[in-house]
Amino acid sequence: MDVKLLRYFVQICKDKSFSKASKNLYITQQGLSRAIKNLEEYVQVPLFYRKINGVEVTKYGEYLEQQSMSILNQFDLFLSDISQMNDLESQKLSVGFSLGVLDALSTDLISDFKKTYPQIQLDIYEGPDYYCEEAVLKGDLDIAFTIGPINKSKFHSKVVKTQHPCVLINEKNPLSKKSKINFDDLKDERFIITNQNFKIYHNFISKCRQANFQPNIVFSTTEIHIVHKLSRLNKGLGISIDFVVIDINYPNVRAIPFADETFVWEINFIHRKDYFLSGASKMLLDYVMNY
Repeated sequence: MDVKLLRYFVQICKDKSFSKASKNLYITQQGLSRAIKNLEEYVQVPLFYRKINGVEVTKYGEYLEQQSMSILNQFDLFLSDISQMNDLESQKLSVGFSLGVLDALSTDLISDFKKTYPQIQLDIYEGPDYYCEEAVLKGDLDIAFTIGPINKSKFHSKVVKTQHPCVLINEKNPLSKKSKINFDDLKDERFIITNQNFKIYHNFISKCRQANFQPNIVFSTTEIHIVHKLSRLNKGLGISIDFVVIDINYPNVRAIPFADETFVWEINFIHRKDYFLSGASKMLLDYVMNY
């Protein structure tokens, strides 16, 4: 039996009229009547009582309506799964990760994803935050995992994970004795930080200005390990992220959190507003969110 007959039948039950159902189904009333006649012959029971002002469902029709809803839902789910499998077949996906994001999520994430979905070919790019955003806007990347804040007029975004910046303070500096750092504590200090291609650079300056001072940035770099090394040498206070300290840890340097909990390093999933998320994109996002 053609499942289309069940769709026709359910629509008539909903509309209580062959004429209304035929319009909603974009089929002639004659064609719809013929289809229902074929269905009644197939199940060998009457499904409708014909009336002047419409139709009434028989007891057999009521039972078939209940069963049809379940059958059609299962069939639609089947079609959706098949479509998704087809979408994923040998699908390529270009993905950007801001520097540090893969370390924050997990260094095993990509390899584990490839094992789970070998049919999805990932083309991975890693770079500074603004480079990732620009590549997404140009269409060089399908999606990216980058750092907030995100320009909502350019991207659709979703927060994936939030980490917290910290201050790297050499033990020779009296501030190293503090358990938390306020921005007011930093007015007379020298700073080492990743450069202007990273959101944390601008976010840090913004927070300092809110505390009524312009930070004295003596060195900026693309390499976070340089920030840690120069802090070890007491060349200034380094601005880093909590998870980085786990891997780069010097005995004479303390990593002290900021008291301001709104100062965050927030990983966001982004895509261009006119980009239709493919099955592979959704699979990767879901995998990252639940990893």
